[in-house]
Amino acid sequence: MRNLSSTLLATQKKATRRPYVKVHVVERVGGITRFNWSNLYEGSESDHFHAAAVASDGSLIRLRVDPDDNKLYRQKV
Repeated sequence: MRNLSSTLLATQKKATRRPYVKVHVVERVGGITRFNWSNLYEGSESDHFHAAAVASDGSLIRLRVDPDDNKLYRQKV
């Protein structure tokens, strides 16, 4: 188990907060390949709320909210 940093603990205790996750994944750690990635989708949408999952059939299910019209879009690739 990993401990949260003092910055994350302080933010967690604030009265108002907006969840935000930024993930940076690398293929090699210490010279050892950890993942074999493939690009399933490359779109031109702006950065905004997204959710993604991989289904048991290997397809990518993506949900996003368009900031221009506040509509929810679902896509299966």
